Amino acid sequence: MLYILGSLILLGALCYAATLIGIPSVWVGVMGAVILALGIMGAARTGVSRSGGGGTVINKVD
Repeated sequence: MLYILGSLILLGALCYAATLIGIPSVWVGVMGAVILALGIMGAARTGVSRSGGGGTVINKVD
């Protein structure tokens, strides 16, 4: 959750700065979508599994 919150703060700051320096709104939207997607992917990658399995399961054949 903290990772997504940080990404949203970064997204807002960069979009605001981009509009202040005159970057067209289409490119600000593209930049925002990319940053949001990276934030979601990063949060999913660093998320904790709640299944109780403890990670990757390897089937061992005896």
